[in-house]
Amino acid sequence: MNITSESHLAATVLTVTGELTIDEADLFQRDVQENVNTFQTNVIIDCSGLSLIDSVGLESLLWLSDEINRNGFKLNFVAVPEPVQRVFELTRLDRVFSTHETVEAAARSVA
Repeated sequence: MNITSESHLAATVLTVTGELTIDEADLFQRDVQENVNTFQTNVIIDCSGLSLIDSVGLESLLWLSDEINRNGFKLNFVAVPEPVQRVFELTRLDRVFSTHETVEAAARSVA
């Protein structure tokens, strides 16, 4: 798994590539904490390169959502691949997570 970060006016965009599984969850949380600056910003996760997610990966996303919401900001997802979207639907997290087609659409929703 690899995470890159880019700051935009409305949010920090994290691009996640590879797998977000039990083997990568600790690395994900460490990288996010380094890139998101104490969760004082909206966060957009670009999932276009995310190939696989498991239950521990979902827990990591819920953790991130809780941290961001606790500080009054929003978490959005963009370009969620069909297999990952299906996992969101099966776990009913599609009702919790806000997904968008593009970074621009996600940024407009948090502005």
